[in-house]
Amino acid sequence: MHPRIVGNALGALIAAGGATMLLPAAYSFVVSDGAALAFGLPALATLALGAVLFLLTRVPDRRYVSGRDVFLIVVLGWLGVAGVGSLPFVFSGLMVPVDAFFESMAGFTTTGASTVRTPEEVAPSLLLWRSLTQWAGGIGIVVLFVAVAPLVGFGAAQLYSAELATPMPERLTPRIRDTAKILAYVYGALTLGSAVALLLAGMGPFDAVNHAMTTVSTGGYSTRSESIAAFDSVAVELVLVAGMTLSGANFALYYRGARGGLGHVLGNRELLVYLGIIAAGTALVGVSLYAFDYRDSPGFALREALFQTVSLLTGTAFGTADWGAWDPLSQGLLMLFMAIGGMAGSTSGGLKVIRAILLARHAGQEVFRMVHPQAITPLKLGDRVVPERFRAAFLGFFFVYVAALAAGTLLVAAHGVPIGAAFGSAFACLNITGTALGPVGDPGFYAQLPASAKFILAFFMLLGRLELFTVLVLLTPAFWRH
Repeated sequence: MHPRIVGNALGALIAAGGATMLLPAAYSFVVSDGAALAFGLPALATLALGAVLFLLTRVPDRRYVSGRDVFLIVVLGWLGVAGVGSLPFVFSGLMVPVDAFFESMAGFTTTGASTVRTPEEVAPSLLLWRSLTQWAGGIGIVVLFVAVAPLVGFGAAQLYSAELATPMPERLTPRIRDTAKILAYVYGALTLGSAVALLLAGMGPFDAVNHAMTTVSTGGYSTRSESIAAFDSVAVELVLVAGMTLSGANFALYYRGARGGLGHVLGNRELLVYLGIIAAGTALVGVSLYAFDYRDSPGFALREALFQTVSLLTGTAFGTADWGAWDPLSQGLLMLFMAIGGMAGSTSGGLKVIRAILLARHAGQEVFRMVHPQAITPLKLGDRVVPERFRAAFLGFFFVYVAALAAGTLLVAAHGVPIGAAFGSAFACLNITGTALGPVGDPGFYAQLPASAKFILAFFMLLGRLELFTVLVLLTPAFWRH
């Protein structure tokens, strides 16, 4: 382990977090919402701290970075930036430190959980900061760092893999920094396109920019208490459905499609299943809403079903209706979609579609082997045979996912939270959706939790964002042995 290398990377990340605060500080100064100092003071302090740490820990020879260094940089980087991101909420007087850290972690991990009951009463610059935390966290702070900072020549490939934690990672280019840049360009293009489309759909500029950032990051923070229902616009909903669907897909597909044509994209098995889930989910939820008389019009039922299916599958959790008051079948389907999540290589959470596909195929093979015990059944995805080590990884991930969900439920329940709400909150944070059935997702629910429960849920947000193993490896004794 090399403390200087870890400290050098953390210094750069902290300084970047401070520099980002200058944008809402400038906006606050222009609109005179009274929060300029709440951004300016922590921005200068963190910029200075990050710069000093970076300069004191520079490593001229850029020695080899071990796997332990990489895991420490990733996990401590997220914790550090979440801590820095909480400062404007505290300095403005909007939140106490515990709530501020919870809000910041929910932003950077794109979970979207919040203790803010009425966004309309919050200073616009603070709302912009919430959206910025989700936008930065969506692509991954470490990936952005690798893309724009040549000084991190060391361990770039390892940082990229640890951050994205994709089930079957593939490089787009031979140089990892070029790959990260491509992802950042795709992310920026989707953001710009979403903002322009929302403006054309009738949203005001401030709302359009904020919702574009939280759509592409699949984070779900809104400037309105009623979320997207406040706009009551079919055009806005359709733009957001398109934005969430595109952001829940693997960003690498856009680059491959641009280079090789749509044929290279449309044949992707994970993409086909992902779109199939959206189509089938919309139909099933829509029919269920209409059949149980929750909606009088089939068209309106399908409209709400489409929006909530896409929103919860991608983990964005925007809302156009109180889906917690829908019929039990619709609720169950939407909870299932949250657990599945979007595609690998996207900004969404959950298990990821590719894992769901391979777990289902593995289960089918086990049933087949009961009838044909001598059969050799390689696991395939399209024309590719999945290596056995990946099969083991998928199964291991699923076990740890279930175990983490159970542990989170018990830890929150130990605070006196009813078991249904305890499960829902652990489920919402581990899948980085921020919402679930019952009171979970209501800012009042998170606000009234004890401080220790908020820290536990913040930890589970980090677990979900970094896909479990990147964080859990730090808790093993072997990691700290020399």
